[in-house]
Amino acid sequence: MITASPIRPREFSIRHHEVLIIGGGIAGSSLAFHLAKNGKKDVAVLERHTLTSGTTWHAAGLITQTRSTHTMTEMAKYTAELYSSLEAETGQATGFKRNGTLGVARTKDRLYETARTASIAKSCGLEAHMISPSEAKRLYPALNESIIEGVNRPGFSGGRFV
Repeated sequence: MITASPIRPREFSIRHHEVLIIGGGIAGSSLAFHLAKNGKKDVAVLERHTLTSGTTWHAAGLITQTRSTHTMTEMAKYTAELYSSLEAETGQATGFKRNGTLGVARTKDRLYETARTASIAKSCGLEAHMISPSEAKRLYPALNESIIEGVNRPGFSGGRFV
């Protein structure tokens, strides 16, 4: 049962479910969505207030695809692809917009990490380009010019909810 307002404990009727998910944050909601998409019919999500009202809301809005490992990058890539298709699949507007990302490095260590994640992104089929400080400044004029280098991940590599 999906309701617009929280169900009070006394209002909740006890019944058995094939799958019971505790927590309606991003992980619980995603698990319920994927189980239903794969044919599970008796799935319930228990959340103490409303869906995604816990710590999930802190991270809402920014979706990036570059991570420190190939596996995590592939998972993040899938997530962005899923968010892009949700409106067409469900008819529910999500407000998701792909707008790319601009990452910058101010230290040599961060530059190494940025170059490494850009390399992983490329190997996973994502567009990523190491760019100079002047190119980064051209893309984002308010940028502090003391950066060492940047990485531009246009279009499909990032997004946000608006």
